[in-house]
Amino acid sequence: MDDEDEDMESQDEDDNWVDSDPVRQATLNYEVLDSAACKEMAMRLVRQVGDLLSCESEQAAILLRQFRWDQERLTTEFLEDPDKVLRRAGFHEGNAETLHVGDGSVTVGGKSKRASSLPEIQCLICYEQTKTYSALGCGHGFCNECYSTFLSHKIKDEGHECIFATCPQDKCPVLVSDRLVGALALPEGLRKQFDNANRLERSFVDDNPSLKWCTRPDCAMAVKARQGTLGVKCDCGTRFCFSCGQDDHFPSTCEDLKKWIVKCKDDSETFNWLVSNTKACPKCGTSIEKNGGCNHMTCKNSSCKYEFCWVCQGSWKDHSGSYYQCNKYDPEKDKQSESGKKRDSSRQALERYLHYYTRFTNHHNSLKFEVEAKDKMEQKIKEMEQLGDNTWMDCQYLNEANEALYECRYALQYTYVYAFYLPESGNYRHHFEMQQTELERQTEELAGHLEKDVAEIDRMTVVECYQMAKKRLRNLFDIVNSQSSEEAGSSSTS
Repeated sequence: MDDEDEDMESQDEDDNWVDSDPVRQATLNYEVLDSAACKEMAMRLVRQVGDLLSCESEQAAILLRQFRWDQERLTTEFLEDPDKVLRRAGFHEGNAETLHVGDGSVTVGGKSKRASSLPEIQCLICYEQTKTYSALGCGHGFCNECYSTFLSHKIKDEGHECIFATCPQDKCPVLVSDRLVGALALPEGLRKQFDNANRLERSFVDDNPSLKWCTRPDCAMAVKARQGTLGVKCDCGTRFCFSCGQDDHFPSTCEDLKKWIVKCKDDSETFNWLVSNTKACPKCGTSIEKNGGCNHMTCKNSSCKYEFCWVCQGSWKDHSGSYYQCNKYDPEKDKQSESGKKRDSSRQALERYLHYYTRFTNHHNSLKFEVEAKDKMEQKIKEMEQLGDNTWMDCQYLNEANEALYECRYALQYTYVYAFYLPESGNYRHHFEMQQTELERQTEELAGHLEKDVAEIDRMTVVECYQMAKKRLRNLFDIVNSQSSEEAGSSSTS
């Protein structure tokens, strides 16, 4: 079967999509947890260790943190040499407790005592005599000002690791207690940083390979994922890669994305040219600014009205049906021209890079318009309600279509990173680009429908279009996953 027959067969299958099984939903290999759920998971482990080692919950929590929540390694080493493990965790041998002497008050082990006959001490940092000082169970005393400065530097310099700060005395292993931190007058911002680092769930998630915090700075949710899971989506809407922490970049691999980012940074002058928001009409030269996500452009010059593609600037009539070729890089096209024949290999490599980068950047920039369109869609829905008998619920298909458009655009940008690093020849590349073509064509068609005036929007047309776009997206992901499975199988048998 030749390529044309394969394309025809694929088209026939797509034409019968309405009669086929519904688009199957991807099985989620992850779950989103709030901080309370993470804390409960941590406390469950703390209770187990406390019961097993016959120690208090506070002590069990400190031990688990020291062992990065590796319960098996902790219990094994503790049963072999409990004293060694306790010393390593910063527990002091003996009955001495944390001492803090403030303005006329004394706190020992968290309990208030009389300051009656406590003597002055010499601070072991500034060597000044003082009556306001603090000491851990080890007995090393420091003035409160020096102790606060010491802890402030620890919090600033070590981030979440500040919870493992030990006595300022050289080589003293005793762990700074929460009580002492609470008694010292730390700046409010630093105290909040310490409290955040000291949260049990923070340490539990940070040290658990199956858990990751959402990458959005102001989000307190975490994601628990199975081994091998890559793209995840938090309940706040943030999408990220569970493996590398970058934005969700499927189908591109983490390694390819890393190389792509470096390559894009290296071509700074090229980048400045590519991010330009205006282009000249290919026919009359009129300057045109892109103000929407759709790539179907129409020249506003009344004597021109030329319809073209924003990305490749080719005629739009060549961007429908089996004629759509905008997504494919064709090195032969350059070779056929006189200028192409004169280019050396490095110039051809740049042309190839520009092909993929312009399309990657275009979809990335179009996503910004799609986000704005989400806000505008509610206004369209209100307008549609006023035009007829449609209720707010009847018009929700517009939001669903807008969400499908965003999903397709989001995926398409990374398909160009993926395609850039694919081998130049082979059947798989042909099949991938064919599915990429169909997805891109369907995405542009959907964008065109959603940018129409409310009175011109046809419900059935939009629904069919966005359902087809979702199917195209699933088909593309399916062939990528199949290829990945085949490559993994080949690697394991070789």
